[in-house]
Amino acid sequence: MATNVRKIFSVLIDETIYDVYDIYGKEHEGYNDTPKTWWLYYSDRLIDGELPLESSSNWKPYSRSIIRRCWEVKIKQKNSSREKWGDVQFRNSAKVDMWCDNKLVYSFMTGGNDLSFAVAKFQYLQIILSEHPYNFFEPETEVGRKIGWYGLPATILTGYDVGNIRIKPDYTAGLDKKEWWAELKRRQHVYTDRSDDFYDDDKDDENDDYENDDIINWGDALSDGNIYWFRK
Repeated sequence: MATNVRKIFSVLIDETIYDVYDIYGKEHEGYNDTPKTWWLYYSDRLIDGELPLESSSNWKPYSRSIIRRCWEVKIKQKNSSREKWGDVQFRNSAKVDMWCDNKLVYSFMTGGNDLSFAVAKFQYLQIILSEHPYNFFEPETEVGRKIGWYGLPATILTGYDVGNIRIKPDYTAGLDKKEWWAELKRRQHVYTDRSDDFYDDDKDDENDDYENDDIINWGDALSDGNIYWFRK
């Protein structure tokens, strides 16, 4: 196995995914300021954990002409109706699916009348998803990642919908299960500015359900105000 070869990302070319590697000591001309040690492995991808041989004939110099991520947006408008108080009410909406390299990475809903807003939000999220600590493009690599949840030790599981996460308490980092959930409830009461008794009761009921399952089905990974992503 070539120890000088390190995979750095993947690209979509002609509807096929190829891997790009950084090869220490192996340089090409570096046209257009392309890093000289970046090489495209222009062949079938290897199984996880395997690296191509540095002497392989399948290496091609990485080119600035290759788009790092190929995006596709699918917008579906919808009219809906429902009965309320003896009358029929109508509404519209639009579902926006964001695809990258032929893979669905994020979805959101917005009003169906203003598609310019949907397109603008898609453009905004292109940057946000690319720069966010969570890997929306390869969420499977985030499973087991250590985080802080309200400052408490936890790990991540992928969620049930695209772009969503679940949070699993980490009882190996100093607090047992009973202590962890008691401290979470205390911190949620301290950190929230809500004093509504009904809100507090609902939050306690929700936490009781989560505690029984040992998993917090959180939702959108972008809604991460109480997450610290870089726990060691």
